[in-house]
Amino acid sequence: MRYWDTSALLKLYVPEPDSAWFLDLISGTPEPVATSAIAAAEVLCALSRKEASGDLKAGGAKVLFRRFRADCQAGRVVLIPYGLDLVEEMEKLSRLASQRRPPVMVRSLDLIHLASAVVSRAAALVATDQRLRDLGAMYGMELVP
Repeated sequence: MRYWDTSALLKLYVPEPDSAWFLDLISGTPEPVATSAIAAAEVLCALSRKEASGDLKAGGAKVLFRRFRADCQAGRVVLIPYGLDLVEEMEKLSRLASQRRPPVMVRSLDLIHLASAVVSRAAALVATDQRLRDLGAMYGMELVP
């Protein structure tokens, strides 16, 4: 299973210049997409921002968020819950990042996403966010693209 960060996941719902590449990537595998439960809030906020800025027509955020929720309910998107196992993994990853020279400055949401990827036993990390990709590489995850 591949772990998808919100930065990549959004490209499945909102047309962007590279959305076709990500749609091809997901259509090439029968596996569901794994992502953190926090992605639901991130997707909702991103869609709402896009609607407010005029990138989506009025009501578009609601429609697209319903599509995202339907994909979650159908099992196409698997939300990794925030639990004690995730907290333990975050502690390990945070120590690893701080022991690097120079230390890797980790954002809280990136730490949650990478810990979720590890807990879900994801084979690869699909993300466009460079700081998260750097953190994933530090941990030794395969990065897509």
